[in-house]
Amino acid sequence: MSTDVRAALAKRRLGTPYELLLFAFVVSGLGNWIYRLALPLMVFELTGSALNTAVVYALEYAPLLLLSLPGGVIADRFERRRILVVGDLAATVLAGILALVVTSGSSSVLLVYLAAFLLACVEPLYYPAFQGMVPDLVRDKDLERANAWMQMGDNVMSLAGPAVAGVLIAAVGYEGAIWADAGTFAVSALAMVAIRTRSKPPAAQGAGAEPVRRNLLREVKDSLVHITRDNRPLLSGAVLFALANLGTWLVQANLVYYLSDYQSMSPALIGVVFAAQGAGAVLGAAVCPWLGRRFAPGRVVIAGTVLAGAGIVLLIPLRDVVSISVLWALSYGIGTVNMVSWFVLRQRTVPPQMLGRVVATTRMIAFMSIPVASVLGGVLEQRWHNMYLIIAIAGGLRLLVGLGALLSPLNSSAGWRNPADS
Repeated sequence: MSTDVRAALAKRRLGTPYELLLFAFVVSGLGNWIYRLALPLMVFELTGSALNTAVVYALEYAPLLLLSLPGGVIADRFERRRILVVGDLAATVLAGILALVVTSGSSSVLLVYLAAFLLACVEPLYYPAFQGMVPDLVRDKDLERANAWMQMGDNVMSLAGPAVAGVLIAAVGYEGAIWADAGTFAVSALAMVAIRTRSKPPAAQGAGAEPVRRNLLREVKDSLVHITRDNRPLLSGAVLFALANLGTWLVQANLVYYLSDYQSMSPALIGVVFAAQGAGAVLGAAVCPWLGRRFAPGRVVIAGTVLAGAGIVLLIPLRDVVSISVLWALSYGIGTVNMVSWFVLRQRTVPPQMLGRVVATTRMIAFMSIPVASVLGGVLEQRWHNMYLIIAIAGGLRLLVGLGALLSPLNSSAGWRNPADS
């Protein structure tokens, strides 16, 4: 390899600390998917009850609403790398204990429920610290690329994770899969330990930084004041994502049912449609840096919301697997662009000492509509037996939300960095 080629590749790299963070994120993401598939399947095998199986999903989602705000406070109080290491080690221990229980032959559903809840408790404590650490490891001008790679890894794991988990369960059983799950979190922790760049406690960054407050309610209130009074684009964006998620999950929660019942697709063809999501995520991540150099992140989010709404509506006349896969790939590509732009907007406009809290608060607002939409989509289909009408409502809602955001503070130049600025 020539010197010029090596120099060009080195210039494109985002640095070893970031690459270790990305590796740890992907590996721990794989671990999350292993237990998210294995535990519901275990409960279904033990009880044969769809309701008991659904309880696992509820227990896995509940910590996001219960612990997001405390997770943001923790991310702003302590060194973020240390939080990530502790989070991965906690998940390693919890998965290891569950593996021992399963290996011993226990068939307690309550223990599986407890494990599902405790493992899910790690994620909302982990995520704000992870998001807050990215700006510590890369230059400001590289935030679009750094977040694009993270979002691509997340989407690829959402595609490959269930498949890997299924293969593990088939090959080595539940106990083997859960031991492997514990191993992924341990590997992620080792990668975090190997990051030599120290992510300082945010309150200690810079002279004159505000001292860390030790009152939980006051710290949460500070983040709410920031997004409602000082940083209105973030409040507009969080509300936009909440309403957009309401529309998206009316369809997403029923997609497998729609493809199998309405379009008579086999499981293999449904797998093709879901595989297209990963391809779309890669495409979306590839264009993020280009878009970030030309447009403000809030305006990218608004345009993406409108385009995604139109894409949902376009699903109605499509009938073959190729056209549906292409449309779904484009939709997921737009979703990746939206998420990356949102991450960049937060990272560039929020003071470092409260980034963890703001990430947690806005994420909780944006995700609150997902369980409501998932249940509502199923109820509407059961009553109306008309998925085409539900798809039209979902797409129309996203279109209206995007167009309405043109009148909001999100439609501003906040978070945009002129490439000419050094």
